[in-house]
Formats: sequence, C-alpha cells, structure tokens
Amino acid sequence: MSACAPAGDRVEINFLRARCEIEGKGRDCRILDLNSQRVFVDSFVPAVTGTTVTLRFRLPNGHQVCTSGLVTDHKFRVGFSVNFIDLSTHDREQIDNLNG
Repeated sequence: MSACAPAGDRVEINFLRARCEIEGKGRDCRILDLNSQRVFVDSFVPAVTGTTVTLRFRLPNGHQVCTSGLVTDHKFRVGFSVNFIDLSTHDREQIDNLNG
C-alpha cells in the first residue's frame, strides 16, 4: 500500500481527520491548525522534533492532500507542529482558498 493511499471521508467540524505516518507506522490524528506552510497535529504522544512525517487528509471541499513534513516542535500530551516539505502548488492553493 502506498504512503499516499486515499484518506477517505474524515472531515469533521472544527478539525480535520488525518493519517500520520512516521517511520513506516501509521496512525489516525487530528489537525487543529492548518495553513499552506505548516500544520499543528493534536497528539497525546507526539512525534519528536526533527522527525519526517507523511500526512494525508481531505479538505472540507473534498480535495485530498498527501505530503511530507518536518516536525519543528513537539509537546507531550498536546501535539506537534509540522512544516511542509513537498506540498504541491495545487495543494497549497486549495489550502489557501480555505483560509482566504
């Protein structure tokens, strides 16, 4: 199964459901803050700073995003921040359209 398989219909009000993969292990997570440069992922046991993650999620408009990012900050019992590494131009535009 590819790292960017469909995330399914996981959109919920006030946050987005996402699939987070770290070192080949995947888990479901929640995105609480999203812009076209970075994302904050709610997680009781967060990925540590410096870790590369793959995130896939569906925006409220139905657009599927699959991208890699670098964890830039983490806090136990809270979550972690991720700066996007390879977000496509189209994905970036779709995210900007949500926030704009």
